[in-house]
Amino acid sequence: MTGVQTCALPILIIANPVSSGVDIRKKARRLAGCLEERGHAPQIYLTRYRGDARHKISSVNNTIDRVVVVGGDGTFNEVLNGIPMDLGIPITQLPTGNANLLGKDLNLPTRCSAMADLLENGKIVQADLAEMNGSKFIMVAGVGFDARVTEEMKKNRRGKVNNFSYLLPIFRALRDLPRIYEVFVDETHYAKGAMVLVSNVKTYAGICTVADTAGIDTGVLDVVVLPQTRAKDLINYMAHIYFGNLHSVKGVQYLKGKKISIQCKNPMPVQLDGDFFGRHEEVNIELSTTGYPILV
Repeated sequence: MTGVQTCALPILIIANPVSSGVDIRKKARRLAGCLEERGHAPQIYLTRYRGDARHKISSVNNTIDRVVVVGGDGTFNEVLNGIPMDLGIPITQLPTGNANLLGKDLNLPTRCSAMADLLENGKIVQADLAEMNGSKFIMVAGVGFDARVTEEMKKNRRGKVNNFSYLLPIFRALRDLPRIYEVFVDETHYAKGAMVLVSNVKTYAGICTVADTAGIDTGVLDVVVLPQTRAKDLINYMAHIYFGNLHSVKGVQYLKGKKISIQCKNPMPVQLDGDFFGRHEEVNIELSTTGYPILV
């Protein structure tokens, strides 16, 4: 529902100081000041280490009316995995990361005054909530090449990142021989390829559209399977993505479903909402029967 808010809102702001882009501390304070001017009661929490956002949000109770993540997709994922599901506290994001998949798909504001407007009068959407091997996500899970890139990034990350930070991880991932993954969707559809994306958003890597019919409230997950991930193949994919016809590339498969299983003979590199999620013997993804409230 939408409507003008007239009462004071207790709002928790969780900010990640090492998120890419602007001065996050300053941004969080500016947002808090804007909310205070409107008569609300904001609290700021600055995360101190990976996983801290999840730890902090796990202790939240029903005295909080809204949660704002000032940070990137990884920080939002931490909050999603830590927030008590039974409380149903709406969450949103002031996107300051490198990719900002959710922010771009939902056109979330980047200015503090516009975020304050959204917190007061925004619409609550029940976003599709998926789970992969025990962890929740509403953006994207990946197996194969892009997960290897995030693995290399995690090994070498020091503070904030930008698009150039990915050049060396991409080069290192390209040295790997592509593995072939088997994909089962709803136990009725089968595909295989060297890279698998299971997406709830259209945007990929913050720079292009891959799952062009995806959406956070469509009730299904979009599955894109790429047949090869050699350098020449990736260049070919990007060219077709630019012209909006990736699915015309021979071997590319686009499926939809609610239950996805990915298998390989060797442990698979996996990324979740842009962060490395380890290596897994098998990947099982399932869409929850209930969503989670996102403020848009």
